[in-house]
Amino acid sequence: MAETPPKQHVVIVGGGLIGLCSAHALLREGHTVTIVESDHPGAGAAIGNAGEITPQQVAPLASPNMVKDVVKGVFTPTHYLTIALSKIPYLAFWGLDFIFASGKKRMASGSAALAQFADGIFPSLDRLTEAGIDTTGQQRDGFLMTASDEDLLVGSHRAYQERAKKGWGTAPGPIMRGKELHEFEPALQPGITGGYLLPAERSLDPVTFVASLVEDLKKQGVDFKVGYKGDRLTADGRGIIAVDANGVEHTFSGDKVVVAAGAYTTPILRKSGVKHKKVVSGKGYSFSVPVETMPRHLIHSKDRNAVIIPMHERLRIVGMMEFDEKPDQFNKSRMEVLEKAARTVIKGADWDNKYEEWVGPRPMTSDGLPLLGAVKGRPNTIVATGHNMHGLSLGPITGEVVADLVAGRTPTSDGKPLDIAPFAVQR
Repeated sequence: MAETPPKQHVVIVGGGLIGLCSAHALLREGHTVTIVESDHPGAGAAIGNAGEITPQQVAPLASPNMVKDVVKGVFTPTHYLTIALSKIPYLAFWGLDFIFASGKKRMASGSAALAQFADGIFPSLDRLTEAGIDTTGQQRDGFLMTASDEDLLVGSHRAYQERAKKGWGTAPGPIMRGKELHEFEPALQPGITGGYLLPAERSLDPVTFVASLVEDLKKQGVDFKVGYKGDRLTADGRGIIAVDANGVEHTFSGDKVVVAAGAYTTPILRKSGVKHKKVVSGKGYSFSVPVETMPRHLIHSKDRNAVIIPMHERLRIVGMMEFDEKPDQFNKSRMEVLEKAARTVIKGADWDNKYEEWVGPRPMTSDGLPLLGAVKGRPNTIVATGHNMHGLSLGPITGEVVADLVAGRTPTSDGKPLDIAPFAVQR
């Protein structure tokens, strides 16, 4: 008879998507959880995202095309991706590794590493639904991927076909053009000339999802320590020393500590003497807008770099990638670039009445892979962060992996063993 792992007290640093999902998975196994959060539960990139749950798109950001976009981002302020000139020295080594990660060999290995999660993404989300977490607002009829650039349209379609052949998601539908495309999605602007459906992808409303998750965790007795900014790990690697608004230090300790601090992870690990893959902030923007006719599908514009999402009774627009190392600073010019792009994708929106304007820091790594695992030499310190633009897709399954690691089990995804070596904290 298998021995039951002992129940433990786990301190989680960060109350964003990864921290909340980890807490829920740990509670299911009977552990006690404390969450230490500097702002409020669900802060960071948790609620303003596109709500995409998408095995097909969980892949590293680095690619030859992205390298070109990075170069444009330095010199073109109206580009969807921007890099502050003053931060280039800070980001130099990160950027060089991003370029190296864009090579074919590292792209292939990174894609294969992330693809291990593909079969577990929907089942792990469904387990949260079954547990009573609000996953409404879901679109279950796929994503409409669009591009008026023919090479991008055909090339991206081919790439998704190749992923499907490897078992990394469901194959895309046939490419639609002209009248066929606009009958399929009447909300598109006439200038959108091509598109195809990723039929199995889902989306949900992250606002109601996170609120429900927080409420459930509170009911189950999670101790939320709000207003404490994680500063450094305790010497024994079982807790965090955090600072309150008055600069006073507080120590929160347990049997294990999980660092799930998103874009704020690197300062904590660096101050703790933990060598690790650097995590930087790549800010995303979103807003909601009234619309005459709600689109039938989530629309992901590949060449306009904007995602348009029907979300309950509102339409959300998401996009941008801004590297300025000011994770909480809202830059109005970036919102204007996003609006300009979205105007070319859909019609009938009341652009003069935008609301729910939001900015949030995505935790980006140069190779596009998360940090997931125990710290070398510190078995009681687990890091779960750096999920890039895939925090919602990978949040529920990451939570279950964290529970595996706390229990000392081999991590799994939908019952299959995971090789987490590619996600090592130090690599």
